[in-house]
Amino acid sequence: MCLVAGQKRNQLECPQELILAYRGLRFTSQVQKHKQLVVKLSQNISIFLFLPARVMLLAGMLMLTACATQISRHTTPPPLLYSGPDVRVADVDVLAVTPAMHAFLERYILSYTNPETRLRLLVLAVTSTGVLGFDYDEARTLTAAAAFETRSGNCIGFANMMIALAREAGLEAGYQEVSRRSEWSSRDDTVLLVKHINVVVSSPQYRYVVDISGIRFKPGVRRRMLADAEARALYFNNIGAEALLKNELATAWAYLVKSIDAAPSLADPWVNLGVVFGRNGQLDEAVLAYQTALQIDDSEYAAMSNLYEVYLAQEDLQAAQNLQARVEKYRLKNPYYLMKLSEEALGQARFEESVSLLRRAIRKKDNDHRLHFALAKTQYLSGQTAAAHSSMQRARELAPQDMLAHYSRPLKELARAD
Repeated sequence: MCLVAGQKRNQLECPQELILAYRGLRFTSQVQKHKQLVVKLSQNISIFLFLPARVMLLAGMLMLTACATQISRHTTPPPLLYSGPDVRVADVDVLAVTPAMHAFLERYILSYTNPETRLRLLVLAVTSTGVLGFDYDEARTLTAAAAFETRSGNCIGFANMMIALAREAGLEAGYQEVSRRSEWSSRDDTVLLVKHINVVVSSPQYRYVVDISGIRFKPGVRRRMLADAEARALYFNNIGAEALLKNELATAWAYLVKSIDAAPSLADPWVNLGVVFGRNGQLDEAVLAYQTALQIDDSEYAAMSNLYEVYLAQEDLQAAQNLQARVEKYRLKNPYYLMKLSEEALGQARFEESVSLLRRAIRKKDNDHRLHFALAKTQYLSGQTAAAHSSMQRARELAPQDMLAHYSRPLKELARAD
């Protein structure tokens, strides 16, 4: 772990986690040179699932139960931020339907009275590039109206638009969270863990799951319908998390408080609020936020990992020790944490251990050029030249366009650049 016995810690130094809900993912951005901060997000996709009516009705009954239990109000008020400008967040109806949206329905959907026909045509119209089309953009958390106008957005924007159109067309529609095995990704200095959200649209005979990522789920995967209040909270949470990634703490705090007000028993914004307080030096308030998230969901490992870090920063070693084993087990699922451990091993010339850690990381996430480059570098420095060139070739195949020039340099030069 990051703690050295007896070491004085005046600030947060190890990975902290923040929850963002725009792409179904958890994000990790760097706090210091080699330390990380994790952020949680949520994602949407485009697949169609078809179920018989009786299955749909049973699912609908479960939806109501799940929604009713999820929006019970938590009593802990969010603490105040001690510095920064006074940011006010306007209220917004994320499902408002504009005249343009209604005109779209009038043209393609509403002339048909049969709800099954309306459902099929709506799904076709929204997903077809020839009718409406939708460009996925993970950086844009939008209302239904804004997503429809721009024909773009992240999963929350897409879900808002799809649900608003479906309901305007007289169909049942709602947000669905899908629990799946952790899948890590990254963005620049940010690591993401998938938390998936899609849309369920129903008629008396059919039930479609509309999803735009192409992810396929195993039978029996756990699903939970989200209340509208929770989805609205995710909208504000995303904007707050994006502000936090830009270190705009006052803006982040304002949007996260708005998110908590929309759905006080949603753990995600409480975790993000803890990161805001941690960055602002308000460690006691950070502890309160993380503890509140854990009261809501005692399996929320992002909150647990962050709380562990705050305890270390406060030099509360006993409290940190109580969490250490669970936090370490959780972090070892993160390929980028494994990469960090491999870098530490490489720095001490423990080549075999460094290579082993990177291979474990790649088994968890095999499509990130940075992991393959790290393996190539470690293999080269340990004398495994042929293997290093093979790993480097894979890194080049996966690299984005703006990295190709850098990766075109000789491996000898790249491996020793740091």
